[in-house]
Amino acid sequence: MLVGAILFYDSLVAVPFLCPLLWLWHRERREGRRKKEQARLCWMFREWILLLSASLSAGYSVENAFRQSYRELQLMFPKGGPMLNALKDMLARAENNQGAEVMLKEFAAAYPLPEIRSFVDVFCAAKYSGGSLNLVIRSTAAQIAQIMDTRREIETMLSSRAYEQKIMSVMPAAILLYLRVGSAEFLEGLYHCLPGAAVMTVCLIIYLAAYLLGKRLVDIEI
Repeated sequence: MLVGAILFYDSLVAVPFLCPLLWLWHRERREGRRKKEQARLCWMFREWILLLSASLSAGYSVENAFRQSYRELQLMFPKGGPMLNALKDMLARAENNQGAEVMLKEFAAAYPLPEIRSFVDVFCAAKYSGGSLNLVIRSTAAQIAQIMDTRREIETMLSSRAYEQKIMSVMPAAILLYLRVGSAEFLEGLYHCLPGAAVMTVCLIIYLAAYLLGKRLVDIEI
């Protein structure tokens, strides 16, 4: 807020009026953290279903495959994460003879991602129908992993556009700072007068609108 007040108004008096921008900044940061956590959960879930499929292929029962995949996932993610916490809770509840399908449904409700819901739906359908659960899980795990790999490749291709958008978002403020430092006389008419403050307010609004528009253009749901 202090930098914005100096750049656009050359006055600390503008700081209180720019405080609402803090809410926007915190919202963007919170959304960014949420997406990073979601991406980490998706990646851990992908690794887990592949480990679960491998354990089932090795001849483990579903219950033992859950335990084995949990131990192997711990080695892959020693810092922990929501997937490991959920599996630890499932294994503890399994000791009390709680059904795997019930625990997975609760997990899908807590983390309503499309991949998790799809896997849980297929798992429960196979469990209730009495079909070949091992075969269904292996097939479903392979398909979901392939879909997630494709999505990750697309996100990697879009990341360069997102980086360009960040650079372009900084450029207007950087140009204004350059003019303030190198050629301050060109901006004298925009400060400490009502018409200049009005012009800079309009510029600030356009700048924020362009930033939000550019962010939404590169923030594509896959």
